Amino acid sequence: MRSKSEAALAWIVDTWDALLRERQTNAVDFSEEIFSLADVIQDNPSVLAALEDASRDTGDRVELATNLFQGKVSGQVLELLEGIVRERWAQSGDLLIALETIGVQTVLASAQLDDALSKTEEELYQCLRMLKRERDLRLTLNSQQHPVAARAQLVRKVFANVNPYTQALLVRSVSHTKQSSLTAVIARYIDQASERGKHLVASVTAAIPLSTEQEERLRSILCRYYNQDVKLHIALDPTIVGGLRIHIGDDLIDGTLASRIADVKEVFSK
Repeated sequence: MRSKSEAALAWIVDTWDALLRERQTNAVDFSEEIFSLADVIQDNPSVLAALEDASRDTGDRVELATNLFQGKVSGQVLELLEGIVRERWAQSGDLLIALETIGVQTVLASAQLDDALSKTEEELYQCLRMLKRERDLRLTLNSQQHPVAARAQLVRKVFANVNPYTQALLVRSVSHTKQSSLTAVIARYIDQASERGKHLVASVTAAIPLSTEQEERLRSILCRYYNQDVKLHIALDPTIVGGLRIHIGDDLIDGTLASRIADVKEVFSK
């Protein structure tokens, strides 16, 4: 998205967030309607082109959206779509990106209102780690040979123990495997969750579990260094032998024993 579209999307998300806070109830049903709209519009390129056509009068575009979707979604979601259609998007497809982003943000906002945003972010991270380890499962969920509905059902079965917000996002992720890999989509969801939670994410790999005191000390050090709140996502990997590997943003801090051993081996091999 270009800056003009990004600004429009940010304004719509803020306005929609305010409505969700006023509603003060689970809004996952809204997200399902928004995702449904995105799917229908994506499957009908002529509709997308007409809704985005800046040469058409704004009122005509809004009237088209109303005529197409009135009675098919709730009044609130229809008003949301009408607001999106009123914007002049910088590039073709930006309207779809806006719908998808708002759908995801609706799930995350629901989690936040339920005091479950942090848990949702952590579960998404652990599911991402699992999918990176389990190649067969990852390939099956990425495969276009299986219908989206079948892959969504598999997600519900495999990840039955996560909270409803995490599961809703995981189910949605399988519908995007034409454009991006499953793991890339989930990683974006994690980024959106951390942005909503107003903190950085540090992906920490350790050989053995850290104590509560060690976790808090590490988090405190990173918070001071980056001058921002930092949330730790910790994964275990015995192959690093000892020490820690930390990814935070574009930074990599590799203090693992395995890395040091590799460096020594490289020196002796020269």
